[in-house]
Amino acid sequence: MSFLATKRQQAVGLVAAWVAATVEGADRLNPALLRALGRDESWDGWRLPLRGARGGDLHLLLDPEFPYSLPRFALGRRTDLLRAPHVETKGRLCLAGDGGRADTLDPVAVVAYSFGEALALIAEDEAGANREDYAIDFDAYWRRDVTDPLPLRTCLHAERRSRLVSAWHGQAFYFIAENARDARTWLTNRYGVDETRAFKNAALIWLDRLPEPEMYPDNAGRARRLIEASSYRGLPVFDRLMATMADRAAVVFMGATATGDVVQAGLLVEGPDWASTGTKAPKPNVSRGFRPGNAPPSILALRRRSHRVEVQRTDAWLGRMRAGEGAQLAGKRVAVLGCGSLGGGVAKLLLQSGVGRMTLIDPDTFAWVNVGRHELGSDSTERNKATALVERFRPMYPHARELRAEPTSWQVLLRRDPKALHDCDLILSLIGDWNAESALNDLQRSGTDEVRAAILYGWLEEQAGAAHALAIGPTGACLRCGFGPTGTIHVPATTWPRHAPVGCGGPTSIYGAVDLAPAQSLIASLAIDLLLGRASPPIRRAWLAPQPTLAQGGGCWHLRWIEHYGDPLQGGKLTATPWPKDAACSCALLPVTSFS
Repeated sequence: MSFLATKRQQAVGLVAAWVAATVEGADRLNPALLRALGRDESWDGWRLPLRGARGGDLHLLLDPEFPYSLPRFALGRRTDLLRAPHVETKGRLCLAGDGGRADTLDPVAVVAYSFGEALALIAEDEAGANREDYAIDFDAYWRRDVTDPLPLRTCLHAERRSRLVSAWHGQAFYFIAENARDARTWLTNRYGVDETRAFKNAALIWLDRLPEPEMYPDNAGRARRLIEASSYRGLPVFDRLMATMADRAAVVFMGATATGDVVQAGLLVEGPDWASTGTKAPKPNVSRGFRPGNAPPSILALRRRSHRVEVQRTDAWLGRMRAGEGAQLAGKRVAVLGCGSLGGGVAKLLLQSGVGRMTLIDPDTFAWVNVGRHELGSDSTERNKATALVERFRPMYPHARELRAEPTSWQVLLRRDPKALHDCDLILSLIGDWNAESALNDLQRSGTDEVRAAILYGWLEEQAGAAHALAIGPTGACLRCGFGPTGTIHVPATTWPRHAPVGCGGPTSIYGAVDLAPAQSLIASLAIDLLLGRASPPIRRAWLAPQPTLAQGGGCWHLRWIEHYGDPLQGGKLTATPWPKDAACSCALLPVTSFS
């Protein structure tokens, strides 16, 4: 027997002894009873009788990971509590929630404490307490009571108003967006082009007060009464849907919980349920008895049934971000110049963060030598980097409203279209080529209208011993202020006695994906701060690799860095350093125009 199996056997034995000594009338659950509760023979359990006039049982269940997991409890013979707060499907009690911690060295104490918590919850539910939890965790209680397995996937703005929206009816799910254009863009990004997709009206109803389970509608008539009682101006939107829908329509309820979180719940409304007769029966007319178009919406609703369904929010990831950041970034436009190992990873981080419009620009093809440190893999070799990245990112991040590839250099792009970068909120130059980036810097300072946005330059020092993110605006210090005329930085962070070999294609860059990750995060983080107005150019941040990384390649901290910014010692740190204007820099001689 393995170590963990032995530990479990010992823990279960201790719990069994505690149950026998503590709970009168308790019974061990046999395999058949465990299966009836949705568990297999790898579980152990007991039936613990509940005292009091209402009786019933409490099932104590230990999973295969016990004692390195929490005990579970489920109600038995208590149908009166199956819709009570903190009671989940099949009577399971929600006590500690996901991720609850246990004293894994004292299984009996954990079970005893959890048993007391379960009894306290049952007593509170019997007394009618905890009802405010329905509004705190509304979406979870709605999911508990769904009556149709078809989910609604939504991508909707959290606006506190009712309105008609657009729906695509698929076989596996319905997709709901603010309008047909947004729905088509998301579906095309995720699943590819399909010209046969059709879109229908759906209703989004803002509820000023979220309902408790006994008010959850089980037909369209009850849904209408709920809207009438709980939604300001939601009834005209619902009635319009009732008057114009065909066989089936979707309704999304949206509201704010007691903690301020915006939640969604779904409803499918359809025609009357006619039993199948095996023959072609006439289609029931929900408007019978009225002239066409004159049936009252209340009658149309009463004659239709509804099903509660789960809502799967395709923007749920925004809930893992700081409030409002995702919505702000969704409206930003970014251009990424250079889609190598650095640029590809930064682009991915920005899309994951919610940036809604992005153009990737790179003339080069992806080679086998970069498979180990690029977002692309071996299936993309010999393809243009920008094009391959866009094709990969579109289904991964369908929320992006515009994701475009330009398989050329930025110079060629601007010769073809001088306003190609005109509307960008931020330009990221991750080319790592002094000639191209000094040209971009001079163009920004030229006073023309081709580059209006701030430019965020990012580069790695040799062997990824340090990484730099430098934001330059139309005024103040420029890129050249910190470099010599041929692109040698004035104050490098590292020095390398043994340099990488240089061939006709330029120097070989020695670093792997792990070395690259902090640099990508550094640049993406500053990009987000710039887009959200939390930082402004000129600003430079640097990542200094752990000292053993330098030592492995024979590198060390550069004396000039130590003189200016102090000794990094063991490294492994992020630092912000000045980027002062150089009075002798040529930018002082160039015409400068400040663009708002």
